[in-house]
Amino acid sequence: MKKIQAWIEKYLVPISNKITSNYWFSIVADAILYIVPFSMVSAIPSLWSILLKFFPELPDLSPLSQYSFGLIGLFVVFIIPYNCLVKEEKKDRSLIAGFTGIGTFMLCMNITKTDGGSLVDLGKFGAGGMFTAMFVGLIVAVIYRCLARFSFFGEDSVLPDFVKNWFDNIIAILLSLFAGYIVTFVLKVDVFTMVQFLMKPVTGFAQSLPGFITIVCLQNIFYFFGISGWVFTPVTRTITQAAIAENAAMMAAGKAAINVYSFGASRYYHIGGQGATLPVAIMMLFAKSKRYRLLGKATIIPSCFNINEPLQYGAIVNNPFMFIPTVVLSILLPAITWLCLTYGFGTIHYVNFDMNFLPNPICAFIMSGGDWRNAVIVLINLAVAAVVWYPFFKAADKDMAEKEIIKEKEKAAKKAAKLAAKQAKVTEE
Repeated sequence: MKKIQAWIEKYLVPISNKITSNYWFSIVADAILYIVPFSMVSAIPSLWSILLKFFPELPDLSPLSQYSFGLIGLFVVFIIPYNCLVKEEKKDRSLIAGFTGIGTFMLCMNITKTDGGSLVDLGKFGAGGMFTAMFVGLIVAVIYRCLARFSFFGEDSVLPDFVKNWFDNIIAILLSLFAGYIVTFVLKVDVFTMVQFLMKPVTGFAQSLPGFITIVCLQNIFYFFGISGWVFTPVTRTITQAAIAENAAMMAAGKAAINVYSFGASRYYHIGGQGATLPVAIMMLFAKSKRYRLLGKATIIPSCFNINEPLQYGAIVNNPFMFIPTVVLSILLPAITWLCLTYGFGTIHYVNFDMNFLPNPICAFIMSGGDWRNAVIVLINLAVAAVVWYPFFKAADKDMAEKEIIKEKEKAAKKAAKLAAKQAKVTEE
């Protein structure tokens, strides 16, 4: 165990820290976090759609989702160049950089013109266009960063700053749009298709059983050594949101959803939070160790709503008793989930519902379009997690209780020695 920890700390942790501190990675990570509120807003129409099944006379609220979650690609392509210029301390150019990102993104759509107007594929504006939005946003950001220090005017120019700003942005705007024009209209390349083709090895692997397990294993193992799973969010959220958007489109077309690793898949293996620690929180309430009992009381309610950072860092991170169940569950739970959903026991998620703090069975029920079997899968995984955690937690609890007894005895001995010394001193006097 110590050798594994030393190897991870020596080789993997520095790589992880280098990636997360990378200039461009941090910009993309910020962009992903910015769009979370829009994804959460789309949860309202998702809940409403369930009511519509029972009360069809109610109004359709799906436009709320279409113009929030359905436009996150557009939001991302704005945020990436914007953030880049803010990092470069060129906030006066940041808004125009964001607008340039939107313009270039839409230029790459090669919108079809008809006699009646223009045909626009709205799917490209949302999660379906996320990878392309990130690609275009980064290209525009690189161009703006290269020209961030360029100006047509000297510092002593008498022109107003906003006028200078107009002219100083012209080259970056032209280069960004011209790059999109050359690729789309001269070379006749469909940027969206190209990006999807380039990402296919990654997204395809994520949807396979080995890929699904690998992703969860990496998240859980890194978390065990103190590195939060949020590190993976820019990659995992982009994959899962694009996947659920594709699932929704397939269901709308009368086809079956195929992407198991889509948004909300974590509801089946992060039960009570990352690592499926809800059983641990429950077991702690009945622990022999005072430390674990107190931690259980403090974390049981947050764990019911998938908030387990205090539990993870208080009982699991770097605890040698907890390493094996962490790894075993990161294999078993994704495997059970993948097999159940792939072979028809449950419905693959196709409803976007970004309310991860609700109990997992509820989320699974809603995101599957109201299939009760998905809630059953969560409960099965919860039972499996409890069985796997139990012997290891009991061993950890026994070890902790024995340490507490030894500590109490040492404390009592020190207190007795101090009292004896005090009495001896009084006797001598």
